[in-house]
Amino acid sequence: MNQKTKYNLPKGFIFILAMLGSITPLAVDVYLPAFKNIANYFYTSIDEVEITLSLYLLGFSVGQLIGGPLSDRYGRKIFIFLGLCIYISFSFFISQASSIEQVWVFRFFQAIGGGFAVVNTNAIVRDVYHGKEAARVFSIISMIMMVAPMIAPAIGATILNFYSWEYIFIFLSIYTICIIYFIKKLPETSPKSKNTNVLHNYKRIFLNKKAILLILAGGFGFSGMFIFITKSSYIYMDFFAVEAKYFTVLFGLNVLTLISFSRLNIFFLKKHTTFSLLRLGVTIQLLSAICLYLLSDYHTVYSVAFFIMLYVGALGFIFANAIALVLEDFGDISATTNSLYGVIGFIIAAFVGFLASFFHNNTLEPIFILMMCTSSLSFMILLYVKISKV
Repeated sequence: MNQKTKYNLPKGFIFILAMLGSITPLAVDVYLPAFKNIANYFYTSIDEVEITLSLYLLGFSVGQLIGGPLSDRYGRKIFIFLGLCIYISFSFFISQASSIEQVWVFRFFQAIGGGFAVVNTNAIVRDVYHGKEAARVFSIISMIMMVAPMIAPAIGATILNFYSWEYIFIFLSIYTICIIYFIKKLPETSPKSKNTNVLHNYKRIFLNKKAILLILAGGFGFSGMFIFITKSSYIYMDFFAVEAKYFTVLFGLNVLTLISFSRLNIFFLKKHTTFSLLRLGVTIQLLSAICLYLLSDYHTVYSVAFFIMLYVGALGFIFANAIALVLEDFGDISATTNSLYGVIGFIIAAFVGFLASFFHNNTLEPIFILMMCTSSLSFMILLYVKISKV
């Protein structure tokens, strides 16, 4: 990075943060190929298994909401370690579950641990970097993190070839244990704000109209991708009857597009503002969703895969720029701000995930309508921000 910092950063600093941030994409994507296996194991439906995705987002939101303010007050590393220990424990408990209801409960608490730990990833970046430099770092971290969802389904499918679905969650425990070793090398970057009034800090963020609008725009952008993640098994494996091994390839193509767009974002940041690139990402996402919906009756697996690649890839412009803009005015409470950003985004995503399952009618149309709606809301919010100049 070009910007000097006051911290003694270890080698691989950005890679370590990316490994920490990868906990969530791994937890969400690695067991997607096992949905049918889990449903059969517990004598239930895939819809019941899909609930575990939304429950993870809800638990992750709770973990961020609690962990963010505590991290600002007492330090980043202690809550990263606490969160990782909770995550490891409940990942193992899931592998020992005897009913789908137990999986729901353990999944929720696994996510709380993940929220405690991961809320500090963006906060640490904001502690160290600012402005466009922060946006570039967020983009680099996003690119590295996207390797996780690209290879996660393949890892899950490979584990299923040799073992049962339970070993997927044992794998998550082992991966997280490895992260603890690297986290010890990170410096403590928390400002350790003396303002312990958490409600005052949240009120301060809510009173910043631009910050809240950007949080909502980013949240709706992310939730559109979560609709696809929730229904990806149905779209490819059920509707188009794609084999599991090809499903992992199609899923991985989305991540490659996301990595490519993230790299473009880093390049464009040299000449364009973070807000203009955020608007570009939302526009690409909206146009892709419109094409998916309008061509619903004429789609092949190839056309669906192409437009979904553009839809997901557009998040390469949305993720880094949205969070950089939101955190810029809250350097002293960056973890609290990041937790609110995550909570609102994941609550929106969990809600639309439930809607995707609720409106399921064995066609692709409801899925594409929801994706179009979330992108439209994000687009309109950014248009309002630009026109009103808040």
